[in-house]
Amino acid sequence: MDGVREGGIPVRPELRPDIEFLPPEEGERSWTIADERHRRFTRLGGGAAALLRGLDGTRDLQQVRHDLGPGVAQEQVEAALRKFTELGLLVGTDTPPAKESRFRFQPPASLQFTVLDRPGFLAPGRLLPRLMANRVVAAGCLLAVLAGLVAVSLGAAEVAKAAWHPMPWQHWLIAAAVVIAVNAVHELAHGAVLARFGGRPHRIGAMLFYCAPAMFCDVTDLWRLRTRGQRVLVALAGVICQLAAAGLLAAGSALCSGELADLLGLCALMTAFTGILNLLPFIRLDGYIALMAWVNIPNLRDKSMADCRAVMNWTVFGGPRPERTLPDGWAVFGAFCLLYPWVLVFNLLVIAHGSLMAYGAWGALSWLSLLAGVIGYVLYRLALMYRASGARNPVRGLITLAALGAGLIALGQSQPHTEKVYGAYTTAGGRTEAVFPDAPGVLAPLPGGSVELMHGGILGRRTVGSGTTGPEEGPGAGTTGPEGGRAKAPLDLFVPFEGIPGELAVRSYRLESVTLRTGAPSRGVAVARAGTTTWLGHVNRLAVTDPWKTLSGVWR
Repeated sequence: MDGVREGGIPVRPELRPDIEFLPPEEGERSWTIADERHRRFTRLGGGAAALLRGLDGTRDLQQVRHDLGPGVAQEQVEAALRKFTELGLLVGTDTPPAKESRFRFQPPASLQFTVLDRPGFLAPGRLLPRLMANRVVAAGCLLAVLAGLVAVSLGAAEVAKAAWHPMPWQHWLIAAAVVIAVNAVHELAHGAVLARFGGRPHRIGAMLFYCAPAMFCDVTDLWRLRTRGQRVLVALAGVICQLAAAGLLAAGSALCSGELADLLGLCALMTAFTGILNLLPFIRLDGYIALMAWVNIPNLRDKSMADCRAVMNWTVFGGPRPERTLPDGWAVFGAFCLLYPWVLVFNLLVIAHGSLMAYGAWGALSWLSLLAGVIGYVLYRLALMYRASGARNPVRGLITLAALGAGLIALGQSQPHTEKVYGAYTTAGGRTEAVFPDAPGVLAPLPGGSVELMHGGILGRRTVGSGTTGPEEGPGAGTTGPEGGRAKAPLDLFVPFEGIPGELAVRSYRLESVTLRTGAPSRGVAVARAGTTTWLGHVNRLAVTDPWKTLSGVWR
């Protein structure tokens, strides 16, 4: 290579010798370019692939264009070469791969720890892939799923009880262990099916995924497979395995009785729930990998989000008109991919608010610090988007963002929001009592306000009755004596676990005009009205008013 032109294109471009060309499947025209050094796969059209394959370092740009014939413009050749240069496919244009750490953070909320890199036991031809990935095992998984569906549909399995009623905390520990074990088999199933078809997993390990412990198996090698069907099977192998395990557990629950049936039903519910959750296509789960494999577009999520950002840069910051890499509809998919992780983060913030505010000043300070960190990260991402937009008129971006902010504030101020407080109810001796946590940031129910009574299981929220709040009173059913004007209630009234030790300071109310359905449980969830405000007022209370009231109370 004699030198580099402006824009980084080599004067005599030459294909890196370690680049592999994977031919298209039948009916397709695009070739897959495998860059094993950087563990990256790129899809190129037939013409671009032919151009790349012919770059041997002996010809300059003029000769390359001449050899392609008069039908190809120099601008097209240079655009393709710029893309090859950006991807590092040419000699002298690739950067050395960064030293991979066992810990890897993937925004916004995934922390991975690699346990094994290129595990040998999941190589093609090894024993485990032959045992796990064959037609007999596939047929067995199908029968297990059918057995579980039959058991649940006939009402024999205790899955419904696990969903709607509190279970002993020991059962939850066992169920969590079962889910983790099944998740390990789930990830091995991905690797085994990939190896059965001739690929090999890059990494396998553990991770925290939106604060939830899980395992992962990097199956990027599925792009080496020749057919979509094989790639989709690799992506869905773990979910199929997980649903089969849930089916076996449900069938076992139907064949047992007593506490063992309850435990197996709970394990079946949690295993099936985590398996179905994996089918979500908007975050990097199995459903997304299956969708990406089926539509035959590597890095579908990144490309669709890039298209969505390009549209946003154009409309918000006045950047150049977007040149999309995918058809128009995928920009909408990219918008969902951009927003969905933040929906999860918002839910985590709501949970964190309820948990941290119970710890007084330290909790309020922790909540404000967490909120400031999230807001700072959002502003940082907006700044990066602005820099990448190439905006010609910065004022336009500021005006657009100000208008969007004003519109959101006006919408939030115009939409009413009913404030609710969540607690528990108990019934004993004809008396129904509702108790609500007595902690900073927890509103008091309205006197005479409506109260919904619901199941108290992990899925809960199924109404079993109603009532209205009477005057606040001393301890009654389900509570113990007052201490300093506060009643105490068992902690397990407020969680879907039985037998949790400890008590919680509560406000206690006797319920009036109570109606309960036949067979309603003697304890469950109580949801009471606590006033009416706007959505903006609700967010302001959670984010600002509650923590500052708590802190100012300490300072006084």
